[in-house]
Amino acid sequence: MKKNLVAVCAHADDAELNAGGTMAKWAAEGGSVRIIMATNNCSGYLIPESGDESAKVRLPPAETAEVRRREQTAAATMIGADVVELGYWQRHYWYDGRVMDVGYEAMPGYPGGLPRELCILIAANEQKDIKRLADILVESKPSAVLTQAPFDIDPEHHAVCTLVWQAMADERLKGVPLRFWSPSSGSAGGFFDPNYDHVEDISHYFDTKVELCGCHASQMTAKRREIVRKRAAYWGAKIGCKYAEPFRSAHWGEIY
Repeated sequence: MKKNLVAVCAHADDAELNAGGTMAKWAAEGGSVRIIMATNNCSGYLIPESGDESAKVRLPPAETAEVRRREQTAAATMIGADVVELGYWQRHYWYDGRVMDVGYEAMPGYPGGLPRELCILIAANEQKDIKRLADILVESKPSAVLTQAPFDIDPEHHAVCTLVWQAMADERLKGVPLRFWSPSSGSAGGFFDPNYDHVEDISHYFDTKVELCGCHASQMTAKRREIVRKRAAYWGAKIGCKYAEPFRSAHWGEIY
């Protein structure tokens, strides 16, 4: 029976940075990979093709989202994965020379004056959105689900973890392993070991992980590449291999 791996992430590059080797390994061994993208990736700086981070720019939401979508598609194509976009807005975006914070009001600056989707910070607490994700996960027939860490201090990472955690409580997903990857490089939680209980040997797939991360050129820097290498080497040493990725498993049961 074909195994299906589902990675649910907040932003383009999250899955590749934290589980790229695992996804590549899964695909190489004959399984399918699906990436569920929670946000529309409308925010953040873009680094130019030169790689000069000092020349990074901010663009309007639709333009930023298109760049991120193109990069995510390239990464997914590399390992034969498909991408499902939930389309929730990020908590801020660039418009008219300033950062706009997302609230419940209509948001200016989007072409055509389209009404906004819910912000991901709101969706994580809405039963209809939890049900929406649960339905997509059930349709995906996952053998395992990977997602953001609950102790990640990035608000959108944390919101996605909350959304996934609640969706996975659906009775239809009972018995499906749920694993959390490591926090973002900007999170204090990235510097300690929260008792990871599943460390995946990705030694033979590390080069592919690097290529997958490289697809996200508008966000990758030499520093981030070095963080990717050092983290993979650190966790590889923990289990006696060259490179690895750590995960923390959710545990379901009757203990409350």
